[in-house]
Amino acid sequence: MQEKRIDEHQKMWFWKNYQYVLAFLFAIEEINKSPNLLPNLSLGSDLYNAFPTQQRTLESAVVLFSGGNQPLPNYNCNRKKQPIAVFSGTTSAFAAELGSLLELYKSPQITYGPFDPILSNKNQFSSLYQIAPKDSFLTLGLIGLLHHFGWTWVALFVPDDTKGEQFLQDLKAQMLRQDICVAFTEKLPLHSLMRKTIFTNSAGDNMSFGDNEQYMAQYDIQNLVKFPNDSWMLVKVGEFVSKSPHDRGLVIDKEMLKWPDVFQETPPSVCTQSCAPGFRKISQEERPTCCFLCVSCPEREISNWTDAQQCFLCPPEQYPNSERTHCLPKPVIFLGFGDSLGMALACTALCFSVVTAVVLGLFVKHRDTPIVKANNRALSFTLLISLLLCFLCSLLFIGHPNTATCILRQVTFGLVFTVAVSTILAKTMTVILAFKAMTPGRTPRRLLLSGASNSAIPICSLIQVIICAIWLGSSPPFVDTDSHSEPRSLIIMCNKGSVTAFYCVLGYLGSLALGSFTVAFLARNLPDTFNEARFLTFSMLLFCSVWVTFLPVYHSTKGKVMVAVEVFSILVSSAGLLGCIFVPKCYTILMRPVKNSLKDLRRSKFSRGNEA
Repeated sequence: MQEKRIDEHQKMWFWKNYQYVLAFLFAIEEINKSPNLLPNLSLGSDLYNAFPTQQRTLESAVVLFSGGNQPLPNYNCNRKKQPIAVFSGTTSAFAAELGSLLELYKSPQITYGPFDPILSNKNQFSSLYQIAPKDSFLTLGLIGLLHHFGWTWVALFVPDDTKGEQFLQDLKAQMLRQDICVAFTEKLPLHSLMRKTIFTNSAGDNMSFGDNEQYMAQYDIQNLVKFPNDSWMLVKVGEFVSKSPHDRGLVIDKEMLKWPDVFQETPPSVCTQSCAPGFRKISQEERPTCCFLCVSCPEREISNWTDAQQCFLCPPEQYPNSERTHCLPKPVIFLGFGDSLGMALACTALCFSVVTAVVLGLFVKHRDTPIVKANNRALSFTLLISLLLCFLCSLLFIGHPNTATCILRQVTFGLVFTVAVSTILAKTMTVILAFKAMTPGRTPRRLLLSGASNSAIPICSLIQVIICAIWLGSSPPFVDTDSHSEPRSLIIMCNKGSVTAFYCVLGYLGSLALGSFTVAFLARNLPDTFNEARFLTFSMLLFCSVWVTFLPVYHSTKGKVMVAVEVFSILVSSAGLLGCIFVPKCYTILMRPVKNSLKDLRRSKFSRGNEA
């Protein structure tokens, strides 16, 4: 080993590099001692200062190759001391400056500073070799460490130079791809003890320099531990070993880890706590990807995993639970007999049916009395039977829908109400013909005696039958499900098939009811022993009022309430006809039987004659 003599003013000692000098000398001594490493060969070394200027750096290199104390380009004073290789220090800038000169001498240069991708360009530095492993292994080790502890928001300390900036960019790209954020708060030197490089592992794997450079990187993972005497020490708790990006391993001894007393477990390190199931992540402008907001899933959507990027809709037959973490099957609902509303309507329908049957029996029993014979008792029987069917048809709307009930409920409703309304029209026409029969002329009397008014019932009913037949032939009602009206229920309903046909049935029934009301209203003041024309007017007024109100209410409801509105309208309108037309007559039959006699009827006519 030779020492270069330099002037006193040129002596500049950089003590931070002194450890590398000692390690270098120690390695040479160990190689020379070993009979197996380099047999029959001894290594020597010269140490030269590397001045912080390009000119002085190259001057030292020329002195080295001149073999003396003075720089003599292209001349070697001592051929026996030709250097085998040059170890060029810890900075890549120094190695790059020296590399151009060493290329001229074809002398290999070995750098032991941090790995620099620029120096790996073999076209420019064909004789330069780097001992340090590529930083890609370091980034892989850091990412593996962060994943092990579940840390996504970390502060990173790197050298404040170009090499550090490049390392940051590479590490940042790797971390962003794996949803890890880095907070760049400060730039400080990496702890030298965090990294060491070896060339032969315990398994005997040889690492070599060449065109296809192979490195094995090994990094110690150290834990800064505070001892009871307030001293601190770095304790090795694991290591990261890597030969290639696909051949690497992270080992951490959990028993050796010592966290501060304030932590009962591994401390978390995230910018934002994970979004629980039922929430989704929303990124924030100008913030890293791991800094986000957690918002609840929309009404009909769920997310059943942590940190969901988006929520998903439940199937139509399911709905989200209150936490919006999974979908639940929607309960099937319909207006059933077990339902309180369905039961109330069914009981009401049965009660009115019984009342109608009782009235019919009462009229049959007193069929020969004047009050029953008035205005054609056959029409009264027909009207009572049709009203009985109206009450009973409402039961078709209650219970689990099926194809048969869906068809029968609408068709039966349309037909029986058509018979009832057309019967009222026939009764009103009978009142008019009875009045006209008192005036001179044979035609009204002939029509009255022939029962021409009764023909209104089959004619009007036939028209409704034709409409229903067209409906059933083109697009009949069918069982359907409604999964949208009720967010948490699946409604089983009867789809009307052709909505146009349904409104044709209602429209025809409404027109018939309006015509009957008009005729009854015009005949309300005609002479009538039992004032039936006036009662017919009231009944049709109530009937029209119910069904005019029905339409807007029906279209503003959904599900079983919609069906309940239709059943309620059927019951109210039928009860209105029963009450307005037959209650006064029942009252007379049961409570005032004297007025239901032929003698009293003649007395009433005689009294009106005297008044006239």
